[in-house]
Amino acid sequence: MKLFKFLSFIKEKKELIADFEEYLLLSGFGISFSEEIIKVFKKKGEKGVREFLINSIKDASKELSRDDFSIYLFSGVNGSGKTTCIAKIGNMFKKEGEKVLFISGDTFRAGATEQLTIWGEKLNIDVFSGKKGADPASVVYDGVVYGRNRNFTKILVDTAGRLQNKKNLMKELEKIRRVIEKLSKVTESILVLDSTDGENLYSQVENFKEVSKVSSLFITKLDSTIKPGVIIPIYVKYKIPIAYLFTGEGVDDFSPFDPVEFVNSILNPYFSS
Repeated sequence: MKLFKFLSFIKEKKELIADFEEYLLLSGFGISFSEEIIKVFKKKGEKGVREFLINSIKDASKELSRDDFSIYLFSGVNGSGKTTCIAKIGNMFKKEGEKVLFISGDTFRAGATEQLTIWGEKLNIDVFSGKKGADPASVVYDGVVYGRNRNFTKILVDTAGRLQNKKNLMKELEKIRRVIEKLSKVTESILVLDSTDGENLYSQVENFKEVSKVSSLFITKLDSTIKPGVIIPIYVKYKIPIAYLFTGEGVDDFSPFDPVEFVNSILNPYFSS
């Protein structure tokens, strides 16, 4: 009887571990990092897993740097929510009393400038743009000069997420950064990541981090049913701090990154069920 109970206990434990591992993979942690979590789970249970994950990202949160005259350079692949992030952060600055300017440095994608212009009109924020197909770096240079000469205090620069190929895109981003630095410093270089892109985010960070000299991450689409577990191993690998999490379409639907809340948002649905 005791042997039967013991074997039954072992079977249940194996099933529990397999079930939790499946949940971790579906939550986006990836195979390698999920295996690390499972090792902790076997030794220390749920509490140990929470502590492990929170400790992994305890230093990840940051506030955006600010200067009297601040320039924020945004990069990220098309569809990541980059332009919407610019609108939301710009509106936050505006409500704080800053004089805000948007610069449309994505002169190639159809509708990019229009999208930023619509946000500008909605929020009563000025938008500087050039002609469609114009050299993005020249547009950004002229926009920064325009903003500086008219006493704007916060300038947010949109950039293309895709050109003919990756090499051209990276050259263009390098050029944009160089022309800004001829006039002023880049206060923050922000990479916008779509949390639903899963392990594709590794290649995105690899591609953008050096060229754009990324200093902060914005994570979007947290309102999706897809869980953003991949963000934790991304931080562990690259140590690029996370400033804001974005949810929903509303202009105020974002919040500062909080490591404890982030971990709980991923684990609670499993352990509370």
